[in-house]
Amino acid sequence: MTAGDMTRSKKAIMHLPLLKWLVIEMAALVTISLLWLFESRLAGYSAFIGGLIFVIPNAYFAHRMYRYQGARHARLMVGNMFRAEGIKLALTAVGFAAVFILMEPVHVPALLFTFAVMVVLSGVLRFLIQPQRQL
Repeated sequence: MTAGDMTRSKKAIMHLPLLKWLVIEMAALVTISLLWLFESRLAGYSAFIGGLIFVIPNAYFAHRMYRYQGARHARLMVGNMFRAEGIKLALTAVGFAAVFILMEPVHVPALLFTFAVMVVLSGVLRFLIQPQRQL
């Protein structure tokens, strides 16, 4: 490794491949929803909505959280983290409220099961998808 390589590697910023993460989550969501279709059309639709209640707020959080990188933006990152997490939780609550108020009928087991699977999948993806160096 040359001196130039060392300088570049020290300046490299770690980048989380958010698009890859979102594609995997959406593929899992579509697969689970299609499997719930064997139960009924309502179950498949409810499963898809349950997954979206997780994916949309999570995508918003990731977008807000990873907009800024590097030590210069540490203060912005911390402020964004708390704001983004609060908005993510509010979006999730509004999503569930909207479904239970506006959507009738609802296949509750499919909705909640898919939401729970998406939460677990997101936790697993945190370990499987490693940040990549961005020069």
